Amino acid sequence: MPSILALLLALSVEQAPSAQAPAVFITKGEHEATLTEQIAKNVVDQPIKLADVLGGKASVAMLHRTKPEANALVHDYVTETYYILSGSGTIVTGGSLGGAKPIDLSRFNAGMGQTGTRIGGDSRKVGPGDIIIIPAGLPHSFSQLDGPISYLVYRFEPSRK
Repeated sequence: MPSILALLLALSVEQAPSAQAPAVFITKGEHEATLTEQIAKNVVDQPIKLADVLGGKASVAMLHRTKPEANALVHDYVTETYYILSGSGTIVTGGSLGGAKPIDLSRFNAGMGQTGTRIGGDSRKVGPGDIIIIPAGLPHSFSQLDGPISYLVYRFEPSRK
């Protein structure tokens, strides 16, 4: 009996939750400074911060676009949530990709994916204050912009074990 009790105790210790990860803060000043810098450098996607969280990785990036996207994009594992800060345009989600080619977006904390020609999908006009959740595997792109658009992107990439 003592060996069974020791085994159960060892298993419960191994499955005990690890220490909680600390909160990560991004001030308004930080994301505004990121936007100012990326406009000056003509950069579209600029990661701000990344955190290891229970179940994967969470990150925040600032995006600033001055023209619509020529191709659509699919993230294999990363779910994105857009929060439009300024500007407006038409986003297309769903449909499929023609001529899909693999793309590594790890430097943006967006993982592996594919890019290709947008085929079909649902179009929707978006503007300041709108939030769009784009599940992993869903083609998406801005087909039209009414001028520059800036938005925060919250990305979650689940652990794959």
